[in-house]
Amino acid sequence: MTDPTLFGAPWDHRLTALTAVTSTLLLAGTAVPLWVALTRVPSGVLRVLLLCGGVIPFAAFVFGILLAPRGYTIADGRLTINRFVCPVEIPLASIQAIEILPADRLAGSWRTLGSEGFFGYYGRFRNQALGSYRMYATRGEGFVLVRAVHPYVLTPDSPERFVETLGRGCGEAGPGKLPPRAGDPKGGDA
Repeated sequence: MTDPTLFGAPWDHRLTALTAVTSTLLLAGTAVPLWVALTRVPSGVLRVLLLCGGVIPFAAFVFGILLAPRGYTIADGRLTINRFVCPVEIPLASIQAIEILPADRLAGSWRTLGSEGFFGYYGRFRNQALGSYRMYATRGEGFVLVRAVHPYVLTPDSPERFVETLGRGCGEAGPGKLPPRAGDPKGGDA
């Protein structure tokens, strides 16, 4: 068992602002219907509808928190994308390549399922350059592309150290597993 190497997932100003605004709207969308249902509407179908209407934005708020990326751990033969629930685990032996990803390679991306600025940028995305990929990011720079069963786009707090540490781990994970270093798109047999 190896000592875990932890990487943070710091938020940028844009994510902080988007999360604050969205949280305010969702919590208001919870409080107002609940208040109206409990104080202004007599028992009946309308009250039930208002109560349900208040629960839906609250559930979206909670799921946003629970599924957001909180950091990354490299240990015990796997890369783990830390979340409060359902952490994403990628076996190091399945990683084919790792590289620092320039932000322009994400241009034209669209979200197919997930969050685009509420507690993170996470879920499934697609664009011309990468095709379908999964993102677990918390800022608009410092991207790392990890190619495994699926391509993953991550934003660890130290992208260069992350690539180096993950590359060393993958080198130990299986025969001939030496992912490319930052800026080396072909990979290396070094």
